[in-house]
Amino acid sequence: MKPEPGTVCPPLEVTPTRVQLFRFSAVTWNSHRIHYDQEHARAEGFPDVVVQSTLHGEMFARTVLRWAGPGAALRRVEWRNRASAYAGTPLIFAATVTEVREAGDGHLVELALTGTAADGTVCSTGTVEVHVPSS
Repeated sequence: MKPEPGTVCPPLEVTPTRVQLFRFSAVTWNSHRIHYDQEHARAEGFPDVVVQSTLHGEMFARTVLRWAGPGAALRRVEWRNRASAYAGTPLIFAATVTEVREAGDGHLVELALTGTAADGTVCSTGTVEVHVPSS
């Protein structure tokens, strides 16, 4: 694959569940109760348990690696959460190629990232660089 600027990756659509958020908190040692305890999250002013900021990063990485294919390797992932997302809220993770550079045995590809809730709220944005091997 020879990526081109402007290429849009197939979006990743995910609806995090309370169980998924609990499990992600467990494997990342995130003990903040807003991520797995609905009553506590509500007491803190949230409508439901909150999607972890690091889970946004994982979803961005998954979106790009699924598009880049076998042998691709992440070089850098940066993102910033802009708004909270909650269990049961459909999220769409999108990536668009912004730059492609030759890299010996393939290409270094930079992509712009956007994570959006079903209501159109942009929850996270960022960039990623991935090495895509020549096919």
